[in-house]
Amino acid sequence: MTDNKNNGIRQSYMNELNDLIGYEMENQVLLDDYVLEIMRRLTLTIKREILIATNEKNRIQWVNVGDAATVSIGNEDMEYHIKSLNKYRVIHTHPGGNPRLSAEDFSAAKKQSLQCIVAIGVDEVVPLGFSIGVPVIEEETMMYRQGLLKSLKELKAFPLEHYILQANRFIKNDPNNRFDVEDDEERALLIGLDLPGNKGVDLKDSMEELVQLVKTAGGVVVEQVCQARSQIDSTFYVGKGKLQELIKVIQNNDINLIVANDELNSKQIANIEAATGTKTVDRTTIILDIFARHATTREGKLQVELAQQKYRMSHLKGLGIVMSRTGAGIGTRGPGEKKLETDRRHIRKQIDELEARNERINKSNQLNALQRKKNKVKTVSLIGYTNSGKSTLFNRLTQSEAITRDGLFITLDSTLRKVDPEYGDYLVSDTVGFIEKLPHDLITAFKTTLKEVETADLLLHVVDVSNHNYEAQIQVVDQVLTDIGVGHKKVMMIYNKIDKLSLAEQETFLLKNQAAKEELKLYISAKQGLGIDALFEAVSTVLIGEKREMKLLIPYDDNKSMALLHEMKVVLDIDYQGEGNLVTIEMTDGFPIHLFEKYKVSEV
Repeated sequence: MTDNKNNGIRQSYMNELNDLIGYEMENQVLLDDYVLEIMRRLTLTIKREILIATNEKNRIQWVNVGDAATVSIGNEDMEYHIKSLNKYRVIHTHPGGNPRLSAEDFSAAKKQSLQCIVAIGVDEVVPLGFSIGVPVIEEETMMYRQGLLKSLKELKAFPLEHYILQANRFIKNDPNNRFDVEDDEERALLIGLDLPGNKGVDLKDSMEELVQLVKTAGGVVVEQVCQARSQIDSTFYVGKGKLQELIKVIQNNDINLIVANDELNSKQIANIEAATGTKTVDRTTIILDIFARHATTREGKLQVELAQQKYRMSHLKGLGIVMSRTGAGIGTRGPGEKKLETDRRHIRKQIDELEARNERINKSNQLNALQRKKNKVKTVSLIGYTNSGKSTLFNRLTQSEAITRDGLFITLDSTLRKVDPEYGDYLVSDTVGFIEKLPHDLITAFKTTLKEVETADLLLHVVDVSNHNYEAQIQVVDQVLTDIGVGHKKVMMIYNKIDKLSLAEQETFLLKNQAAKEELKLYISAKQGLGIDALFEAVSTVLIGEKREMKLLIPYDDNKSMALLHEMKVVLDIDYQGEGNLVTIEMTDGFPIHLFEKYKVSEV
């Protein structure tokens, strides 16, 4: 809102007007009774024009007050859309009762390409009168014409969308419009805050991570703006001064998307968009977009939809707090609350249905896990920070071709495959990567995919050791494991991407592997195959114990024992002697030694 500190208007009136910002009209009508009554009453009280500007959803973006000669229609920072009408509608009062639009009103509407401009004649004696100015096409020219209306009911029924549609079609098809081709490229400005007490990944790396997220989502990062603050601004995320800087950056760089490095509530998003005229999203929205792009299985798509609905619900809850305030404020009379409750019930119903379907998949996965356990099939799960190289290692272990490329959240759907038979007899699963500031609702939504982690016999925590911030990334993954209830699992640390280090560092790390296996810590390059043999050996040792040889002398008439040894595939050599078969076997901790104790000759 324009600064009105010295306009002589009582502060309580200004507060009442300011409290309208963010209010959405009941049933998305152009003007409802609640807002009209406030505008009428304040106009009669202070004898000045009252102005509100709403967006295409009829949510109030800003308010203003002043004399007929000085009141500002619109805002100097209002975005001007050359490819279509602006998204704003302006509604203002005329003290004295004359509802007709003035020449200044028409001029402002045309200059700012408003979807419409409404005037309300307010007088203590004369009934309220209304007029609406809308764009019309006459002789291949767009101009604004006026319609007089007798009541608010007629204003609500006015076919505004028809005029907007006709005007936008005209603008789009205008051969003189050099922007007649749609520009689908999203050019992003990233904004982030350096807050005291921030743990984990530092701001510089967090912003670089956001750059990669936007690129993975298909956007182009044009600029980054960061600010050190004691806390997040509840209105604009950044401070008001920094907001003015953002507006200049947007205007100078043709930016059409703002991305915040933290999760924003619905009020903050609406306020930033109103002030900058630029579409605004947060880190969570970008992650959800990437999830939606990469989900390919029915299970993955279901979990993406569930995560999206939970995100929407959390933002409705934030809006609900605003709307449930007592006293003069946004939506205190209930119309907005009705709309909100309708949305909330609808989303909650969708969440319940999705969770029910998710639970059915979860039960199926549990049955599969029980069957594997019954059949004594061991499983290993790869976990780690996103882009740490899990899928590359998965391919190396299983001789498969899961998708691998540089980018965040490339793997979304859980993949379960058998390890290369030459190196063992167990299953390996690849899972979605973790990331800093991954909202809890997203983790909850993807618990079905992460079920493989819960049922695994061993977790391989893959770390990009070439990333200078890898220790903070380890903390993020450990916290997520605790959040999903598997912090007690046996974990082997796999320090990957040593090929990106110097040759001397590579040699040092590989030499450490022999001793490090006992500490469940290995250094490898999944891409180059460095340290993979040591990894296979270490995993086998953890899963089935140390291998050792034993000699058994089995009488020739005990065919059953010989058949069992062959079935277990442990026979290394057979020496036929006079007393029977001298069998050399390779056994592990799981070998049923009690069945063959009487035949034991020696153990190596």
